[in-house]
Amino acid sequence: MKKSIQKPENWQDFETLCKKLWGEIWNIPTKIKKNGRSGQSQSGVDVYGIPKGESSYWGIQCKGKDNYTNARLTTKEIENEITKAKTFNPKLEVFIFATTMNKDVEIEEFIRLKDIESRENGDFEILLFCWEDIADLIEENLDTYNFWVANKLHKTKFDFEVYLNEFENEFVIKPKCIRKIKRYRLKEPEVERLDTGISPLFNNAELVRKLSMIGYQQPILQNNFSSRKVNEAICSFELIMANTGSVVIEDWRLTFRVTGEHKEIMDQLGTGPMGMIDIGFLKHKRTHVTGNRISYNPKDNEPLIQKDNRYFEAFIIPLCKEYIIPVEWELLARDFDKSGTLFLNVKPQYEDKITYEYVDTEDDLKEDEIISIDEKKNYTDD
Repeated sequence: MKKSIQKPENWQDFETLCKKLWGEIWNIPTKIKKNGRSGQSQSGVDVYGIPKGESSYWGIQCKGKDNYTNARLTTKEIENEITKAKTFNPKLEVFIFATTMNKDVEIEEFIRLKDIESRENGDFEILLFCWEDIADLIEENLDTYNFWVANKLHKTKFDFEVYLNEFENEFVIKPKCIRKIKRYRLKEPEVERLDTGISPLFNNAELVRKLSMIGYQQPILQNNFSSRKVNEAICSFELIMANTGSVVIEDWRLTFRVTGEHKEIMDQLGTGPMGMIDIGFLKHKRTHVTGNRISYNPKDNEPLIQKDNRYFEAFIIPLCKEYIIPVEWELLARDFDKSGTLFLNVKPQYEDKITYEYVDTEDDLKEDEIISIDEKKNYTDD
């Protein structure tokens, strides 16, 4: 049977398979985790967890190869990954090499020797599982077998991805914010004035009143309905949902959860006259917002065919600081589900408003002080 179990076509799918398989073996299907995200230092560990009945972490290094039939795990790779795994925090009790490479006598012997060396030095136990070993484990663990074989849930069958703008996993948003700054200055020396016996111009109330009538024009009354509240800290971004597999995805829906700090998430802004919601737009809207969640349902439950995608625009009011907002997504579909995480990188654009405080001596001078940082908007909250 195991000869018919197809190897993953890429390292991402192999990592997902390892997480599913060892989650079942360790009896922690909801607690086993992938380590970090692509591009981050992972200390030699792709998947980790504490197996049921154990008290320390076990880690897995997933070694998928581009050419699965001929690719070979090298002793140099093994040495490098063991060195990196020693930096994993907290300390590992067991370190596993899982690879799509076929079994190799020399590599298996090398792993056994490194295992003894590591344990004699007080470090972790080292194990190796080649593809034949993994195929045996898949057959012995029903949930993983159904996930990978019975339903054929790998890239040649089902696959789905969600992207941000320009089909990227990260996107920079730039809220406009007002930064109020207090700046200290020395007082100007006072100049002694000569008494001319003439009263200052602006102490003459009658003269001021007459001057104010010169060039007087009737003020133009603004129509209150034409004014529109504008918050320039609101940022927009696109969510693109793509069928990247080889079969049609049916009976599908998505949920997005904004887990990072933010003030509000929206799926629409005022698009009609006077900034009101456009009723015509609402008829075609496929999203719904509840708290920090956005749900998406395709029109008339329309299937998503291969290589096709759907997208919608969302809006968020982030905090006025530099940080990253994770956006978790989950797909539920007939015979298939998948989840992932996207990242909004917040980089505010500041407009500084400076107020001056004048002091008497240089000893009273201080560095600029940031008094407050707020969203840039043309209204105040009631």
